[in-house]
Parts: sequence; C-alpha cells; structure tokens
Amino acid sequence: MKKLQLFALLLSSAAFTLFSCGQDAAEITLQWDSDSNGALEVVNTSGKDIVLFIGDRPTDSGLMGGVRAQSTRFVDICKYVPDCGVGGWVIIKGITRDIYNENVDNLTGVTKIDFSAMATYKSGQRYRIVIDYNTIGDNAVRLVNRGRVGMELRKDSPQGEKVAFLPALQQNQLMYTQTTAGMTLFPFYVLYNSSTQTVTTLSASTMFESVQVSPRPASGQIMTYYFPNDATDAWAKIVGTLKSPVAYVKVTNNVIGQSGYFTVGQGNRLLSQSGYDDIAPGEQLTYEIEADDAVIDTTTNAIIGGGMPKALIGVFYGGLIRVPVLFYDSEGNALTDPPVLYNGYDYSVSISGSGTSEAGYKAVITRGNKRDLSGQLSTL
Repeated sequence: MKKLQLFALLLSSAAFTLFSCGQDAAEITLQWDSDSNGALEVVNTSGKDIVLFIGDRPTDSGLMGGVRAQSTRFVDICKYVPDCGVGGWVIIKGITRDIYNENVDNLTGVTKIDFSAMATYKSGQRYRIVIDYNTIGDNAVRLVNRGRVGMELRKDSPQGEKVAFLPALQQNQLMYTQTTAGMTLFPFYVLYNSSTQTVTTLSASTMFESVQVSPRPASGQIMTYYFPNDATDAWAKIVGTLKSPVAYVKVTNNVIGQSGYFTVGQGNRLLSQSGYDDIAPGEQLTYEIEADDAVIDTTTNAIIGGGMPKALIGVFYGGLIRVPVLFYDSEGNALTDPPVLYNGYDYSVSISGSGTSEAGYKAVITRGNKRDLSGQLSTL
C-alpha cells in the first residue's frame, strides 16, 4: 500500500512538473482517438483542436477527451451517462485546446466556451454533431434564452446548420464567430420526451422570429440579443403561441446491404434529427419536413384541408434507384399523388426492395397521430 501511495505521489508530482513547465496537458492527459463502439460522431471542421465536456460548464468529471482540428472522432457516449439503455439527451460543450491548457487546474473558471450542442443518445443509435469553423473565433454575440426550454439556434435558415444550444433560461451565453459578418439566427425550442425517446422542435407563430445578429470583437463591446426578440413578452404568452413547424417522418431502411438518402423532389439531401444525411441498412432515422397546419372540422375533429404535398424520394445506388414515398390503399395499390404532410404529425416510412430496377422497390408512408404536447407545455 505504501508503495502504491508513493507511486501516486510521484506521478502527481511529475504531472505538476510537466504542466508547470509549459507542457501540453491536453495531449498528455486526454483521449483523442475514437472509441471502438462510439455512436456519437463529432465532426470538427474548424482549425482548432477542441476539448469536449458533458454538461453546462467545463468540469473534470465531465471531460470527454478531444477532437482534433479538421477531423472526426467517434465517442462512446454510454461511458458518460447512467441510462444509455433507456435513452436521453445531454448538453455537450467545447473549448479550444489552448484554453484547456491555460485552465487545466481550474476548469470551472473557464469563461470562453467555443461550442455548444444538444445530443440524444440510446444504445445502438447514432448521432452526429458538427463544430463549425465559422463559430470558432475571437468575435462574439451575447445570447439570452427567455424560455423555460432549451433552444437550438440555426444559421441563415430554419434548415441551416445548428450553431448553438441555449439551455432553459440561459443568461449571457457568448457565441463566438470567426468574422464580424452578420448572420440571421432561427431559434427553435427543443422538447425531449423520455417515455417515447422523441425530439420535438417548436416555434412560435408570431413572436418567435429570426434575429439578425452582429458579431463584434470579444475584447470590446458585445451586443446582446434576446430570444424571443421581444423582451417584454411574458412566458405564459410565449407558450400560447408555440407550435410544431414541421412533420416528423421516421424512416426505416429495409434495403439489404445498401445505405440511401432522402430528398424532396430534386432537392438536396435531407438531414435527420440525428445529424445524418444518409440512412444505413436496418436503421431508423427521423426527419423534420417543413409542411403546413391541418384544417380540422371542429365538429368531427377530422382533417378537412391544409397540409402540404411533399414529393419525398428515397435514393440508392448513387441516384440510379429513386423510390417515391407514397401512400397505399387497403388493397396495396400505390396512390400516385405525393403525400400531403401536416405540421406536428408523426409519419412512418418503410422502404424496401432489391435489384437493379426501380420497379423492385417501394416506400410506404403511413400517418400517425398529432403529437400531444399539452401535458409538456402545461408544465413549462
């Protein structure tokens, strides 16, 4: 026992000597290689090595290692959460390697957080987060989330890249940028239902609008922006305007041995909630598809109008196989019109087939129920 205590003392002394002499603590103490069964994919497009943490603030207990500049690392998220079999969500934040080395003895004192994101997890499910090169820099804006739910900020469009995550009621969070060029931020509240492991994004019909922000050098005066942008509105009023701006389409790829991707018409690849633009064989991914609200008959509660037709296409073999997503009647015949999608509703798509002819494939869509958020919203 005394020998072990002496060894630990010597190791601690050696580490202190190395760090005090200007050695790279991040390189010596942190894991930079991928985990063999890592389901969380962290893509770093910036020119800086980034050190990752779980939680709202950097702590020793929340350390997840690092991801090098211009590289990708796969992290076994189950090592850092107690309920991976059940599933859940976490906040992941990142700081540069230099900031870590400067504060290695007092991580709780770090004030410059360069990256923030939300990630969901469950055993066997993939999730991807991206550290964007444009959001690592020495210019900044100050952001305030006045809502009682976490919020994602998306850049330049509702389908744009996710550049920040603000926890509920977050005050004075700095978002850093590489340049002082203005950008438009589209905010979305994010609700996670632990019983169904579903992510629901919400926006407000009138008040919850995009905000144009102007980054300025962090060494000078930093501008503050509020979400929602009218700082006088009460939270009760905000909740009353929240609605789901998309339809939720869960796709199962039953095509053996082939990954695919989905588009709307001839558009770009759709990005799933998990951050992937492809779907592997046997995998299930949920896509948020911009649609329109249903018109409901108040007497029968039946849908009588509204919605938006969407020509969803499953693409395989580099575009040689294109499979339209269609409703089928009770006799198994495809309905030729593109499916009409309604905001807030769940849909399931099963795509299957084989061979070199498009006739050998089909993608069947079914509509489920509208997500009932009344219980969740009433507690906010």
